Amino acid sequence: MSTKTKLKLFIGIIMTAVIIYYSIEALKGLHVSVLFQTDINWGLALLSVAIFVYANYIRGLAYTRGIDRDMDRMIALQIVGIGHAANMVLPFHVGEGLRAAFFPKGYSAIKITNLLVIPAIADFAAIMILSIAAVPFAGFKDQNLLNALWILTFLSIVAFIVFVILIFFHSPLRSYLRDYLNVGTVKMMNWVLFSWVILLVSTWIGLVAFGFPWVASIRLSLAVFAATNIINFIPATPGAIGLFQYGTILALGGLGIDPTTALSVSLLLHLIQYAALLPLGGYLYIKSLHGQYGEALGNLWHRNRQKDTKSLKLKRTK
Repeated sequence: MSTKTKLKLFIGIIMTAVIIYYSIEALKGLHVSVLFQTDINWGLALLSVAIFVYANYIRGLAYTRGIDRDMDRMIALQIVGIGHAANMVLPFHVGEGLRAAFFPKGYSAIKITNLLVIPAIADFAAIMILSIAAVPFAGFKDQNLLNALWILTFLSIVAFIVFVILIFFHSPLRSYLRDYLNVGTVKMMNWVLFSWVILLVSTWIGLVAFGFPWVASIRLSLAVFAATNIINFIPATPGAIGLFQYGTILALGGLGIDPTTALSVSLLLHLIQYAALLPLGGYLYIKSLHGQYGEALGNLWHRNRQKDTKSLKLKRTK
């Protein structure tokens, strides 16, 4: 095993220990014991978890069927799933940066940066599209939340106009767009938007699991989706603990749900996210380590076994 591989393996072990520690701390902050005193349909909650996991798989298709059709589907899922799982246990959206470590070997730093930034912009656009569409149905009463949504909308429009102007007057940018603004990028946007719609469905099923009626939960899910995702733009606590609860209370409060009930709902919806992302991220992380270091570790074990066998034979000969 080369020194470089040993160093990577050591860093991987340290990262694993840090993530496990922060995972435990993050789960402590949820105070999920309250939920077991509530009449929750855990079968539907598990269905919501499964849908959440599936949404991450669909998000991975934004690479393999969109912007990078040569990428292996499992690697794409690792990039998405591990990044999301890391965001649930590490502060300041650190998982967005950690994704870079799981791209295939041979990808240049510029290509990795492009494959991180462009889908991230697509995520932002998808959230804004769904959140703006949700406003007429959400019944928001918190003026600060509405102001934040309209400010983000205005800034997005201004950024788009500036971007179009730059295309006409900056030739290197036009060359860049020829490489990345194509049919594959459009397909990527469709897959990203579809993945967020599935996450919205997961929220809807989670609300039904809590006990809200099926039809009424559609409006509730739109409100919760918009409020929590807008607030989640703030890179703060692991998994947006505290912020997520605040967003859910704001969203449901506008629809007449009392704060105590809304807090319990937020805990269930947040637990669904953790139940989906931590096992998924853990599995994908272990699989990625096996792919990177499995052969090297196997060769090391095989060489050590051969040495032990030779040593034993020499002892017997003597």
